[in-house]
Amino acid sequence: MKISYISKTNTWHDKQITKEAKKYDLDFEKIDIENLNDFEKLNSLGDLILWRSSSLSIPSGRATLINILDRDEKIIINRSIIDFPAVFFKQFQQKYIKKRFKNINTIPTFTFLDKKTLLETIKSGRLKFPIIKKPNLGSKGEGIKLIKDNSDLESLQNADIKESIFQNFIENDGDYRVLVIGGRPIDTIKRTGAKDSFLNNVSMGGNTSLVTDEKLRTELFEISAQIASSLNLGFCGVDIIQDKNTKKLYFLELNTVPQWQGFQKCTGINVAQKLIKYAQSMLERKNKKASELVKDCYTKNAEQLASKKFHFFTRMFLWTKNKEYLDELSKLKSDYFGENASDLEEKIKTILDKKDVYQKKVHNKKDFRLNTLKKYPMLASYSEILFRNLMSKNIFNVDLRESIQKMISDKDLVSLREKLLKNPEDILTLSTFALNYIYFLEDYFDGDATHKVDVSKLLTLTQTKEFANRGKNRDLLINDVYFITHALIGASKFYKQKITKDREIYLELFGLLEKIVDKY
Repeated sequence: MKISYISKTNTWHDKQITKEAKKYDLDFEKIDIENLNDFEKLNSLGDLILWRSSSLSIPSGRATLINILDRDEKIIINRSIIDFPAVFFKQFQQKYIKKRFKNINTIPTFTFLDKKTLLETIKSGRLKFPIIKKPNLGSKGEGIKLIKDNSDLESLQNADIKESIFQNFIENDGDYRVLVIGGRPIDTIKRTGAKDSFLNNVSMGGNTSLVTDEKLRTELFEISAQIASSLNLGFCGVDIIQDKNTKKLYFLELNTVPQWQGFQKCTGINVAQKLIKYAQSMLERKNKKASELVKDCYTKNAEQLASKKFHFFTRMFLWTKNKEYLDELSKLKSDYFGENASDLEEKIKTILDKKDVYQKKVHNKKDFRLNTLKKYPMLASYSEILFRNLMSKNIFNVDLRESIQKMISDKDLVSLREKLLKNPEDILTLSTFALNYIYFLEDYFDGDATHKVDVSKLLTLTQTKEFANRGKNRDLLINDVYFITHALIGASKFYKQKITKDREIYLELFGLLEKIVDKY
């Protein structure tokens, strides 16, 4: 199968992509499309189109070409040009992300037809000095100006104002560039402006450094992956800035034709190679099952999973029993269980001490859980500790109960469970987190019939009027999907065993899940 790389330039970046394609002995060609009447060139295009740039007009010419490629069932990397013709414009990017994502901070962005309306907006206080002026369509930090006071406005002409966006300046000590390939952030760097410069762009003399803080990396990756995927961008750069005073992260802008020379020098990552491998994997989609593609994606990119790595490998090992997953888990064992009993007890103590941090994970910005969660202040910490016990037993055949009992009494664990069971509507609201706890505790008191899960009561919860009307609220609907899936997962001890007890009830739950998926 053939890859056609569309680019109107012959820069270092283009040469890198061509060089990597040759290494893999691919049927690969680099071309530019200048007009839609060159039928010979159009008919020779490959099975996969890797789009970087073309000489066609924006947006009509490119949109027409994408429609032709769609008709011919070509795989297109960076097909956002047709889905979002205005994706190149900074104002569109800010407005789209603000509307699409409640959890991503955007920067209020203004456009004006003339200086008069610009001055009126400054006078109203919506724009305050210092102000950043940028070309609405531009890159590499070119044409960006910092407006400090009224005197800096004097040289601005209406023609320049019409082509620009204006934003309140965010005080910072640098910004972050995340490169995303195939929806997966491959790494992130911090860009810091040269001395006395407000511009952080590498092309403008900015310096780069690696981002090593795992919490920050995870936040940057989550923001970037959401933005790139929502805009159907297989390859892009997402720029994020952090307010120096509040520490809040803000979406800065999106680069659909990203430069990566400075990024590659800083990270050591061969970006062109990753891009070519992604193109290959897209071609393979025609010949592989979806389940294989998902597994391959996570396995090959495990390093990008951060804190979710342990979760992925535990599920895969318990499901498949493949030694390769056990080997990966053995490398992570000390992170979760320590090197000895003393280490383990210290980890348990830390989880208990940081109960508010773990509770925040349960809340997860879902306000409908907040008041209910306050009634169970130790739920998240106890659940995390019992989860580690279950995984230690399932994977390494080591029961942690002796160490846990030194920190938490059985009475306290059971008391929390009983309180949940007396308030079944709370179990439904807390969904995964309440259910996991109940199943974890059943395992913890293995063999004690008094702690067995009564699944018939769980089924009753799904038959209420409130449950039936959840489709009107997306968050509640997702909450219910997790409720059902984790009843099934809990009964299997996270895929360790087949479900035999109460099998018919679990099958009924599974049937309900299928109906929800089918309907919504």
